[in-house]
Amino acid sequence: MRILTIILIIVFSSCQSPKKESDFTFYKGNIHESYYLKFNSSDTLYFINAYPYEEQTSFTILSSEEKEKIQNILDSITFPKEEKFTNSLIEDGETNAFYLKDKKLTKKLMIHGHMGPKHFLSFGESLVKIKNLHKFTRTNKKFDLSIFNKILNAPPPPIIN
Repeated sequence: MRILTIILIIVFSSCQSPKKESDFTFYKGNIHESYYLKFNSSDTLYFINAYPYEEQTSFTILSSEEKEKIQNILDSITFPKEEKFTNSLIEDGETNAFYLKDKKLTKKLMIHGHMGPKHFLSFGESLVKIKNLHKFTRTNKKFDLSIFNKILNAPPPPIIN
């Protein structure tokens, strides 16, 4: 009986709650650059350069601290109900877009002209810093980024009679 109790204690104490698997893509675009950073709960960060002509994909391996930092933010960040924040006074400028998909939900957000939730702007800046710390290796891996056509494209102007 004592051995059974010890085995049960060891088994239950070693159990961990399942990790939340998420598929996250960050987009940054302005007059000088246009790229995506893709993270899928592993230690790999993909960089998809969409500027100037054709998409080029490369990857890097994140440190455990970087991976944990990104995952913790993704697990706790709250997306606003509004999906687009734009500054109508700016015709060009910088656009950041965030797309998060997990088993249950799909969330998206587009910020243009720094007119969105500050915690998302800070998160975007931290992702850019992580990107800038790494050297990326080219790969032939392709990603479906078509969801960003819906996120980034502005709706047509209203019809004026």
